[in-house]
Amino acid sequence: MVSGMPAALDKNNIYSEIAPGRWSPAVAGALERVYVPNRGANTVSVIDPNTLKVIDTFKVGVHPQHVVPAWDLRTLWVANNAEGRTDGSLTPIDPKTGKPGKSVPVDDPYNLYWSPDGQYAIVVAEAYKRLDFRDARTMAMKFSIATPQCAGINHADFSIDGKYVLFTCEFNGSVTKIDLVNRSVMGTLKLTPYFDRPDALAAIAAPGKKPRYIADPGKPGSDICTTPGMPQDVRISPDGKLFLWPT
Repeated sequence: MVSGMPAALDKNNIYSEIAPGRWSPAVAGALERVYVPNRGANTVSVIDPNTLKVIDTFKVGVHPQHVVPAWDLRTLWVANNAEGRTDGSLTPIDPKTGKPGKSVPVDDPYNLYWSPDGQYAIVVAEAYKRLDFRDARTMAMKFSIATPQCAGINHADFSIDGKYVLFTCEFNGSVTKIDLVNRSVMGTLKLTPYFDRPDALAAIAAPGKKPRYIADPGKPGSDICTTPGMPQDVRISPDGKLFLWPT
């Protein structure tokens, strides 16, 4: 277990504390709201889930992609990656008021995670193929881990002991494993060469039992492996022993 990381209460289920009713005291007083990033408008819309009405919309940075709760659950952060530009930022939202604060300049924050001990914000700098580790409170840069084999580094999930994290590589059909203790890439697994072929993926996803190889609909006379690809998300199994990705 990584020092400073809260212990897993159920050692056979890393997700046990996100079950219904398992609320942290840190969210007491937070408004019940849904925050929707509007990438094209550079805004976030706020929805009251009880009335299903949009009750507020406010400006954030350029190209908001995700709204992510802080490690301590006391702030929501909007990741504005400013795709194709250099003015990316993170915009804080106070969950007790639903109002935004002043945006913080940050390079290409496509997504945002937190080190298991809460010390660092992990900014997923997709365009630069790297992970930037920043002070969780000030967002000051501390160090980076380059991920050159992970094109389109995207979503992640952590091991139950907090020692490593898996990130999907959306643009080249891979998953990369990061050693959080030694701050290095442990390896990158290429899942399939057909991640960008909708026709091949449709054949792979077709119902029914399939052999290991099936005919490639785009290349008559050739075969494709039936292993699924194009990972956009990844999950550690509840017992922490395996990883899998939705398709």
